[in-house]
Amino acid sequence: MIESLASSAAPSPAVLPNGDGSQGGESGGNGALSQATSANLGKNDFLKLLTTQLQNQDPSNPMKGKDFAAQLAQFSSVEQLTNISGQIEEQGKSDGALAQSINDSVATDLIGQTVETSGNTLQWTGEGEAPLSVDLERPAAEATVTIRDAGGNAVRTKTLENVSQSTEVTWDGAADGGAQVPDGTYSVEVSATGGSGDAIEGTARLEGTVDRVTLKDGKTSLRIGGAQVSMGRVQSIAAQ
Repeated sequence: MIESLASSAAPSPAVLPNGDGSQGGESGGNGALSQATSANLGKNDFLKLLTTQLQNQDPSNPMKGKDFAAQLAQFSSVEQLTNISGQIEEQGKSDGALAQSINDSVATDLIGQTVETSGNTLQWTGEGEAPLSVDLERPAAEATVTIRDAGGNAVRTKTLENVSQSTEVTWDGAADGGAQVPDGTYSVEVSATGGSGDAIEGTARLEGTVDRVTLKDGKTSLRIGGAQVSMGRVQSIAAQ
């Protein structure tokens, strides 16, 4: 029955060329269809190509019913994969929007709370002590914490010996000479070495109170003592 329908669908005796330039029916059509579908065609392109193949097949050698059924099955698979791809894309957008909404909600709840963040920006208020921690890849024989002003000048250097992987350090705002530095934004650098002088990677972990949350361009950042810190850098939150 399928062969009969396929044969009657041909309006002209035109045939598709084979790869060697000769005229062919089934093999030429199947080759053209195979080459086209390998180029990531959509379902509409696939259907149009299949229809064109039927219209131009050789009436004396029409496509066999089993071959036509196989190509219809291929078309069905292409359509299903296209629909699945669209659903996955939409689900990804929905999940991303939900995650951002949750992230923003959590961030706004942090206003007024004390948090610890990774990074090198330290806000000195001009009074009290500024707590910070040093995190090392492994215990070190010696670690150096350097605090620099906005111009990159070192104002205070602290050298620690026999340092564990996590060590708390405080800074009272005093420079190396003992004078108090003005309030403002400072940066923290950490360097460490092992017993044989090999370098050990180290980072600073800073503590401060969140006084503002910024939601902009799909990104969430916290202002801690005047410094902007991304939400992803928050490592711990202190109880109120």
